[in-house]
Formats: sequence, C-alpha cells, structure tokens
Amino acid sequence: MANKKVVPPLKPPPAKKIPAGPFHFKERRFHLYFTLSVIAFCFLIYGNSISNGYSLDDEFVLHGDSVVQKGIKGIPRLFKNRYAWDQKGSYGYRPVVKASFAAEYQFFGVSASAGHVINLLIYALTAIVLFYFLRKILYNQVSDYFLLLVLALFVAHPIHSEVVDSLKNRDTMFSFLFGILCTYSFIRCFETDVKWKQALWIFSGCAAFNIGYLAKPDIVIFVAITPLVLFLLTPKKIFPAIASVIYLAAGSLVRIKIVNHILPHSNYHRTFLFFENPLLGSHWYQRIQLGFSSLWFYVSKLIFPKDLISYYGYDEFHPFPKWADIGVIMGIIVTGIMVWYIYKNLKEKGLVLFSLLLFAGTILVFINVIKVGPGIVAERFAFLPSVGFVLLVTIGLFNAFKVSLTAELDPKNNRNLIAIVSGVMLLYSVRVIVRNPDWKSHLSIYEHDAKLAPRSAKLQSLLAAAYIDEIKKNRGITSEQIGNYYQLAEKAFLASVDVYPQYATSLNNLGMIEYLYYKNYNTALDYFKKAIACDSMYTEAWFNAGSAYREMNNLPMAEKCYLKTIEVNPKYDMAYSFLSRMYLSQGKYDEVLKLNEDAIARGYATDGIYVNIGKVYLLNGDTATGISYFNKALGYFSKNEKLCEWLANYYTHKGDTAKAQLYLGMKEAAENYTQEAIKRQ
Repeated sequence: MANKKVVPPLKPPPAKKIPAGPFHFKERRFHLYFTLSVIAFCFLIYGNSISNGYSLDDEFVLHGDSVVQKGIKGIPRLFKNRYAWDQKGSYGYRPVVKASFAAEYQFFGVSASAGHVINLLIYALTAIVLFYFLRKILYNQVSDYFLLLVLALFVAHPIHSEVVDSLKNRDTMFSFLFGILCTYSFIRCFETDVKWKQALWIFSGCAAFNIGYLAKPDIVIFVAITPLVLFLLTPKKIFPAIASVIYLAAGSLVRIKIVNHILPHSNYHRTFLFFENPLLGSHWYQRIQLGFSSLWFYVSKLIFPKDLISYYGYDEFHPFPKWADIGVIMGIIVTGIMVWYIYKNLKEKGLVLFSLLLFAGTILVFINVIKVGPGIVAERFAFLPSVGFVLLVTIGLFNAFKVSLTAELDPKNNRNLIAIVSGVMLLYSVRVIVRNPDWKSHLSIYEHDAKLAPRSAKLQSLLAAAYIDEIKKNRGITSEQIGNYYQLAEKAFLASVDVYPQYATSLNNLGMIEYLYYKNYNTALDYFKKAIACDSMYTEAWFNAGSAYREMNNLPMAEKCYLKTIEVNPKYDMAYSFLSRMYLSQGKYDEVLKLNEDAIARGYATDGIYVNIGKVYLLNGDTATGISYFNKALGYFSKNEKLCEWLANYYTHKGDTAKAQLYLGMKEAAENYTQEAIKRQ
C-alpha cells in the first residue's frame, strides 16, 4: 500500500494590520522642548522689534492715556471708561487690553521695549495654545508633524507683523487667544456626562468669550467657530453645536447688563470719515464687487506678503471696482474654487471641510460685504483667517508630495516636502525681520509705507503729522531742520488733499504750517475756512481761524470765531484762555469774568478758567482773591509749571518761606511730569 502524501494543513491568512492612528509625541520632554522652541523662534524673527518705540495708534492704549499711567490702581477706572476718543467724543470699550498696559506700566514704567517683549511673549503663547487646540480637535486625523508644520507657517507668516509689532494690536491677539479657550472649554464640556463638570466648562467658555470681547469685539466670530468645531469634529455633533450658541448668547446678555451698569451712557459712536471708508451708507449688495476684490487682496497677501502697509484706505485700495477689474475677477475665481471644494467635501465632514469653512467664514467678515471698517482692508484682519489658510496650504503640500497626514515624517524620505516648507519659512522669516524696523516709530512706519501707498489720503496725513511731531519733540534741532520738516509736512498734507480735497484735518494743518512757519496769516485763514466748510463742527479749525484773525488785528472776527469754538465744544479750554487774553488786552475785564464764570456755571470748569478769573482780580488790585482762584486752578491741575513758579516767586517776595517752598516743590513735580510726558511721545 503506497504511502499517502500528507498534505500540510492550510495556514490561516495573515492578520490585517490595524492602523496605529496618527503619530503623536508621547514623551513629557516634547512639551518642554516644543514650548521653548516656539518662544525661541518668535524671538528669533521678531527680536529686532524690541528696540522699537511707539507707533501707529499706540497713544490710544498706553502713552496717551493718563488712567493707564496710574498702573494697577487705575485698572478699576479703566472698566468705567471708553476705549478711545476723537474730537467729538469717546467710543469703544476694550478695558481688558488697557488693563494689560496698566499692569505693564506698573512694573516697567514708560518702556516701549518692555511692551514689545510682552507682545512677543503673548504671540508665542498664542501659537502654543493654537498648536494644542488643533491637536485636540484633529487628534485622530493628523500627526503632530503635520501640526508642527502648520504652526511653523503660522508663526513665520509676515502678515502677522502688524499685530506683533504694533503694541495697540495686542487686542487682536487677546481676542484670538480667548476665543480658542472658549471653544476648547465647550469641547471639554460635551466630553463629560458629569453635570458639575459640564457647568464648570460652560462657565469657563462663557467667561473666556466675554473676557476676549472686552479685549476686542472681533471674538464674536467664535460664536460661529465654536459650533463649527463641535459639529464637524466631535461625535455628538448637532446638540453641542446648538447648545454652545445658546450658552454664549446667555453669557453675553449677562456681560451686556453688567457693562451697561458700570459704563457711563454715551450716544456717541465712532464715525468713519470718507477717506477712512467711503462705503459707509451703502448697502451690502452694492459692495459685492468690492467683496471679491477684498477677498483677492487677503489671499494674495497670504500667498505673497511682499508690500505690507500699515494703512490702506481711500484711494490706495479702490472702493468701487468694476466687474472687469483683475482683483474682482481673481476674487470670483477664488470663491468658485472654495465653493467647489466645500461641496466636494460636504459628506466627509473632516479636516479639509473644516479648514475651508474656517478660512471662508472668518475672511467673509472682513471683505466689506457684511460690515465695513477703517482702512477698507488691513493685514491685522487676516490674523484669524490665516489659521484656515495655513491648514489648507499644509494639506496641499502633503498631498502634492503624497505624504500621509497621519504618518511620522522621515527626513530621508520626505526631503522635498521638508525643503519646500523650510524654504518658505526662511523667506517668510527674512520678510518679518526686514519689516520689523519699519515699526520703530510713527515717522518710520509712515515714511516707509507712504512710498508704497502714495494714494492713501490717511497715510499721507499721518506722515505729515509725524513730521510736525518731530519738531515738537526735538527741541534742539536747527532752524534749517525745522524748515525741512515743515516743508516735508506741507508736501504730505498737500498729497492727502490731492487724493481727497475735503480732508478737513489736512486742510487745517496746512493752515497751521502757513500760520506758524511762514507767518502768512491770509493763506492760513483760507485753509482754515476750507476746513470749516468741510466740517462745520471742527473745533480746532474755528479756534485757529480766530487766532489768524487776531494776528491780522481783526478782533471782532477773532471774537466771533473763538465764541463759535466754545459753542461747538464748550470744554475747549484754549478758546477761553485766548479770548480772555484778548478781552484783557482791550480792558474788557467784565467780559472775561462773564465768559469764564458762565463756563463754571455750566459745569465746564478747568484750571485755565480759574486762572483767567484770577488774572482779572490781580489786575484790579485784589491780589488775595486772585491767588485764591490760582489755588483753585492748581486743585484741578497741579502740574501747571508757570503758575507754580509765579506763586513761589510771589511768596518769596512776601517773605513767606514755607509757602514759597511748597510751590517750588510743586514746580519741580510739574517739571518732572512734563519730562515724563515728553518721553511718552
């Protein structure tokens, strides 16, 4: 019997390998190295900004705000004051960012360098929080290597230089940072079923949102981002998304009630002028072309951040483009591409859809269709949209080089990808380093940017004003240098008027150059009249017209203009002082008393008004009464150096050493105050 061939048993098929999931660093030391690396990188590319001084609009948040300069003890009052001011009143409400400057002043005094270091640290913190936030919501979709490349592009992007280099724009980083913390809190809320933990996370989310709102209202956009994240990137989807909006609305109502209770009521809201945004009063459907053009502006700046400008505005960025304009056409193409890819990825509800909606949704707010803002477009508006942009770019690079979004990157096998990202980061970093010195001062940023934006009426006017400020700050400069600055200022003011002939501020300031430098009072008066014709409520123009008439010895017209100044702005102290001097020169003592006593009766008392009354009593021989009014003046403002010196000399002459020493001490304090004020400019 033949031996049967033994057939070996069949081997079971090899088990399929279960994907390990996206690669993530697990070691604790990664977090330390990562944090230190981000901080170091931020200081590497922005370190040369630390020596910068103050620049565009910083006077609103630090060196021009006397409450901020009280330090920590001034913080409670900051929550009772408006954010900024102009000739017509105060507006806005951003006490959180101002509180940060008050704390900064408490510990570092008047130090722009300290402010820039703090801005750098906040930027680094924002980047770190962004990484861990993206890691949280995309943990199962992408690797840490993917997120590190996203973050590297975000940190290095030159379009952020305005936010980091400009101290005033710290509010943008605060709004962004607290917005992320808000969304993170609601993610954690719906991860747990423990009621008290849910309540704690809801409270944290609402608190973060409202703190961010008090830094800058732009955080409102997170009312849409939070449900977007919850719907697309969490298991429970619809309920958390709806609930988060309800909770944020309820929290906002509480904030509104509290703010209305502590903040003095004001009917004034900032009014943008034509050269700031000529779109005011238009309807959204009239701004469709501009919307496409604005979209292309942001996309092009995010791709090629070459010519960066601090203020665009009229007429550097055309507010009324035609459908055939290249910017409009490119905006339509970009819109079409985004809509197609959003539609294509609707079913997956994953990373690509999230990135597209994040970019499209956040940029939509700033393309002038839904609302209009100062400058028409601005680089700081792209801070939040840039997150969606760098996510899309990184996805595109990984797909182009056929690299898995979830894999650990091997430098040997992914040289091309790493080389491209490194090259872009190098170019971006160099661009940032080159841009930083432009923000060194008001004059430096305006001089540099005005060359790139010669048709920006606002920027030309700011440049001219900066030249005038150089004359005020540098008291030791020669007459030749003074003349050169005035001529440069005149040229820039004329450029702004050439762009926008109704630019009242520039017209008034041209008049001041004619008045102060050329002593050509007739020409100056013509400019003041043109400014008044453009803005009949322009306080300074009325006052300056009065001074021009006074120099021309047309006292009746000077009186008329000074009285009109007071009618327009009853708190304009200089009008009372100049009109009082004119009355005194004419021997009209009763008119001086009536003018200033009426101001006191109407609640417009100032130190200057009490000084005006005191002078009348001195001239009438009633020295005791005159001095009593001078002391009332010092009660309003104790830093009146000349008044303190006069009183010190008076009591020295009288032999009252104690009082003389008192006023000499006040004079010294006033001198120190003046020196500090000069440093803050």
